[in-house]
Amino acid sequence: MTEVLTSSGVLKEIDQQAKRVASTANGMHNAKGYVGDAIIGSGSKPRAHGMVKTTDLHTKRSNAKRNTLLKALQGGG
Repeated sequence: MTEVLTSSGVLKEIDQQAKRVASTANGMHNAKGYVGDAIIGSGSKPRAHGMVKTTDLHTKRSNAKRNTLLKALQGGG
């Protein structure tokens, strides 16, 4: 099972989804500092993880005030 969870295909799909969420968030509320990425986690059960994070203070504050990442996950509503 670990082979599937860490395969290049799964990692690529998760990376695309993270970048799609970041792109949606960057199009909202005039904050452009969101980036998406995917990694293979370490530990006893390695698996692919996706994340979207803020890269600057303006974007961090905007997300805290408006829940931009949550809205982007829900399709940009």
